[in-house]
Amino acid sequence: MRLNRVDPGPVDTGYPTEETRALVRPMFPFGRYGEPDDPARLIAWPATDEARWITGQVIDTEGGFGRYRPRGA
Repeated sequence: MRLNRVDPGPVDTGYPTEETRALVRPMFPFGRYGEPDDPARLIAWPATDEARWITGQVIDTEGGFGRYRPRGA
């Protein structure tokens, strides 16, 4: 049995307010929230034959999100 986990960072699914977006946006090196398609591609990958040797992994797809990075740094 294979068991893997994908941890997406903040993804803009329409829930953040403009105030929240402005506060969190500087914590991304790319300057943007993830779009739903960003983690979706990675979520689908472990089910493919290309990932057959991957097991027991936690794969982050956060766009470099700096959870502990001071805003503006």
